[in-house]
Amino acid sequence: MMIADNKLIGGSVEALKRKLISQYVNLMSGILLGYALVFYFVIKDSFFAACMLAYAVLMFYTFMIIRKSYNIKVLVHLYMTYAPLFAGFVMLDFWKYSAATAMWLLPVPLGAHIFLGKKYIYIYSFYIFLIIVAVSVLNRFFKFDYFSLSDVRVMVISDTFVGLVNLAVFTLLLYYNEKIRKVEIEENILNKLPFSGANSQIQTNDNFIKNEITAPVQIAEKDKEIFPEQENTEKYVALFEEVKNIVEEKAYFKDVDFTISQLANILKSNNLYISKSIRFNGFSNFSHYLNTCRIENVKKLLYENDISKVTLMYIYTESGFSNQSTFNRVFKQIEGITPSEFIATMKAENDN
Repeated sequence: MMIADNKLIGGSVEALKRKLISQYVNLMSGILLGYALVFYFVIKDSFFAACMLAYAVLMFYTFMIIRKSYNIKVLVHLYMTYAPLFAGFVMLDFWKYSAATAMWLLPVPLGAHIFLGKKYIYIYSFYIFLIIVAVSVLNRFFKFDYFSLSDVRVMVISDTFVGLVNLAVFTLLLYYNEKIRKVEIEENILNKLPFSGANSQIQTNDNFIKNEITAPVQIAEKDKEIFPEQENTEKYVALFEEVKNIVEEKAYFKDVDFTISQLANILKSNNLYISKSIRFNGFSNFSHYLNTCRIENVKKLLYENDISKVTLMYIYTESGFSNQSTFNRVFKQIEGITPSEFIATMKAENDN
């Protein structure tokens, strides 16, 4: 790989997203405090100044409480639901003076793109469109007089502030969007590299066992052609030991939704290095390694339990599979036989 250690994007995709959220909260809290000052000293409205101050304190304090343990998507969905509503509340009284306050809503689609994916760009774009339409319609039929402005210069100051701070928000989002996409591209490139002994389609049980024995040697030889010499060090072996400690010893493989980004975040590493360490140790990719751990646990539970007293569903769900069709497919890929055939063979061995 042509990326040196000191030039590699620091951290996994999930770690970068968490860092972005942290920096966004700090930036937005500062912006809201600044807007509170604009309301109090420039617009001369203490009510909206108090609202902005309360919003800033609540956002910062809440994030300080949950910052060590939160679900990124849940947090983003919650924020992108209530934040535009609060912006809409502010827009109601500004609308008769200027539509520039709608700029508060513009970063929402970009945030959806970074954290949630393409589908949610359209969903949240439609959501902010509805808020803008609602504000316009409400101003047509109702009168909102929380404050009044007679000096045009006050509105110019307010609009300038809104424009500049939203430019800062866009800059932050675009900067991290670039970093996140770069890590994702590097990971995709790595996953497409033709490592020896790591087939995309898992072979039969006998061949798989043979590959398990020979793959590390074959991969090491092939790896020398693909990666610079300085990267062919014991660090991948050491990193894989840490991976095994988390995935196998601490049984994270039992988590149906466990991802390589979560693993990278736990290890304070990045997806690229973890993928290399996994492939360097005989597995085609993270999913292959994770599913191998799950199947080994299934086999262990089958041997330890009386299959007539426990259900197969209990065994495969306890091992990290969400449904039987996925379990059956993965078991056949890795073991070369179906679960029912394996159980029949196991029973025959016990009878003998």
